[in-house]
Amino acid sequence: MGSTFGSYGIATSGLRVNQAALTVVSNNLSNVNTTGYSRQRISMVETSNGTSLGMGANVESITRARNTFLDKTYRNENTDAGYWTVKSGDLEYMQEIVNEYEYSSDDETTKTSLQTLLEDFFDSWSDVATDPSDQSSREIAVSSAVSLVEALSDMDAQLRQLQEDACDRIGEGVDTLNSLAQQVADLNEQIMAGKINGGEVSYLEDARDSLIDEMSNYAQLTVTTYSDGNVTVSIGGINLVNEDKVKELVVSGTGSVSDPVTISWADTGQKADISSGTLGAYLEESEQVDLDALDGTDLPYNFTTGSLSEINTMRQALNTMITTVAVTVNSLCTSGTDLNGDTGIAFFTKIDDSQPLSISNIQVNPELLEDDGYQKVVASSNGSEGDNTIANAIYALQDEELFQFNGTSMNIATFYSTFTSWLGTAADDANSSYDTQAALVSSVDSARQEVSSVSLDEEMANMVQFQNAYAASARVLSAIDSLIGDMIDQIGG
Repeated sequence: MGSTFGSYGIATSGLRVNQAALTVVSNNLSNVNTTGYSRQRISMVETSNGTSLGMGANVESITRARNTFLDKTYRNENTDAGYWTVKSGDLEYMQEIVNEYEYSSDDETTKTSLQTLLEDFFDSWSDVATDPSDQSSREIAVSSAVSLVEALSDMDAQLRQLQEDACDRIGEGVDTLNSLAQQVADLNEQIMAGKINGGEVSYLEDARDSLIDEMSNYAQLTVTTYSDGNVTVSIGGINLVNEDKVKELVVSGTGSVSDPVTISWADTGQKADISSGTLGAYLEESEQVDLDALDGTDLPYNFTTGSLSEINTMRQALNTMITTVAVTVNSLCTSGTDLNGDTGIAFFTKIDDSQPLSISNIQVNPELLEDDGYQKVVASSNGSEGDNTIANAIYALQDEELFQFNGTSMNIATFYSTFTSWLGTAADDANSSYDTQAALVSSVDSARQEVSSVSLDEEMANMVQFQNAYAASARVLSAIDSLIGDMIDQIGG
């Protein structure tokens, strides 16, 4: 049978644990709008002296309401969302480059499409064929070629700039990832020390989880949590963070064809296994390759779309178009006779003779841009008056199957249409993947919030429950005090 004085301890424990529970409820309510806060839960345990009678209650633990599976799922989906954010943004920009090219002329900015520039170039040769000796139509043929070459060269420059931007983003992303990793390591140290000393570390764990969530946007992470409070964060099986230590990542390479950008571990030089997240996407798009050089023996060139880098694919498509046109037009022009009766010269030439003809190394022959350059435009095969054989042949090139797309032969209009269709499909797929990932991230985060966020209704109900339990324990304590007082009075009497 328990003593009356022993009941004091039981009632006091009821006051103590319910007061602690009210403190937890108060903290939850105070942080109802705090971003990243995980509501706290109190766990109580019965105490006993080994007999059949209980000795009251104690607080066993105060823990955060978290679901580690949902945390893992959220970070995986966030990594994929980061990857598709980059891809969809780049592809949308690439579509704008092709579909609505801007160029300046006569102090005015004009918008047109690559398709329009191609059509203008070939149509100008139809005008030359109509009147082979007309100066104006010849000059228009030259100017339309200049506009086409300038547009394509500028588009390629914009694409190369997009690749250079990707290189810059890799450096910025790695710096951010290293900084976040160091913050996680610092929190690891504080949390482990706090647990050893019996301190409250929930707010530190919340801050650490928020940092790891942010890190998951950059690369695929594996996160392991230990009972001592330590969390390891690894990439491709190698620890980026372990306890208070960080294994830093470094970026090397200039982004050129011969010196590509790579991400490696600073201490070993081993290449980091990063293929997803924003860094994975930027690594793919930063890759620069030598454009395939074409000449008459390569035609039709079989263009394919198998590269991981859509930027490289688009550059090669544009390069295929302009160099194929240049090679075939030059072949016709050099086989004919100009207006002066001289053997025809190449219509397109290299800017740098030491490099292959390509979209970044092509120009309209400077001789055709001189004051009398129109006379060197070749329209005739033999120089006879009114002969328009070459002009008609160049105009007819647009209908010849000079191109191959994934093995299928086609003319330039179909090639352009097929290429832009591929680009549009790739952009739609990337946008769809991004939308899907964004929805998944939002859905999983909502599920996490259902577990860890503070519910006002639930906390108010808990508050009433603990408040009543505290009041009941106080009444028990008062009753015991009254009994002991009566007993003392009787003994004294």
